[in-house]
Amino acid sequence: MKPTNMKANILAASTKLMAKQGIKNTSLSDIAKEVGISKGTLYYHYSSKDDIVCDMADMHLNIITNSLIECLQNADFHSSTEEFVSVILNKISEIKNHGRIHMYLICEAVTSNEKLRERFKIKYIQWRKALELEIKNTTSFKEDSFPISFLLISIVDGLVIQSLLKTEQIPYDEISRFLITSLK
Repeated sequence: MKPTNMKANILAASTKLMAKQGIKNTSLSDIAKEVGISKGTLYYHYSSKDDIVCDMADMHLNIITNSLIECLQNADFHSSTEEFVSVILNKISEIKNHGRIHMYLICEAVTSNEKLRERFKIKYIQWRKALELEIKNTTSFKEDSFPISFLLISIVDGLVIQSLLKTEQIPYDEISRFLITSLK
């Protein structure tokens, strides 16, 4: 198996395990066992669990960013604020499938992992700038693309937390209506 394929397998197994068990409760031995390789082979590809976690964070944030950008590219927003808000919120509701690992990564970055925190800072800036550029290029909100890009990231993070808590059904339609009224 090629090293890049092995790294992809390691990341996939790590993501699966860490989403289920948490980052702190997943060991390198667990990951090696899940992939079906020795710890030595795992160390050949990743020198530490932190390196795996950082690559997972990059992969995860790229998935979310690409998902939102694809959403913006595939919709016709030139005339309707309602369509813009509705499409974005629907896409966010789909992203929640990545929510558990998103929260584990954020908690790890905020509470104990300085390397991951620095990586997240860089990735969040890249994520926000990519969204800002796409909003500017594909919507009628060109002049407000900067603050809207921050708002989208905040909405993603907030709705992911709420969906993980499962305390209430998230009223995406009502949120859409409120945002539409606010943007007019």
